[in-house]
Amino acid sequence: MRIDWDELLPPKRTGLAEPLQKVGAGGTAEDGEPADEPAPAAGIAAREAAGDKRRRCTECGNLNERGICRAAERGEIAASRSYTPIRDLLRRCEGFAPLPSDPDQTPGREKWGWLAELSRPKDAMS
Repeated sequence: MRIDWDELLPPKRTGLAEPLQKVGAGGTAEDGEPADEPAPAAGIAAREAAGDKRRRCTECGNLNERGICRAAERGEIAASRSYTPIRDLLRRCEGFAPLPSDPDQTPGREKWGWLAELSRPKDAMS
């Protein structure tokens, strides 16, 4: 039996060079066709309007193409240097680097600076 590995993998995303598809409130693109997935900036804006400032790792400039966090590689966050986060989980991360499409360009260190205090050992806080 031959396994078709390409069939098992999710479709490749082309990156930021491709223009974002505008999605209406009904989940359809402006041309009336159903949208494959909402535009990332639209999801961020909706969460921001609801008061949720968390972000997904897929919305971060520090996630490399292999799914490894560059902030962890550089030792900027409390994680293994080969940290591979759950990409679609909403979270607060001090290593967050907003993509150009993010309406809030505040980096994670400023937005959630208190997170660094939580990851510090107790004896270092005194």
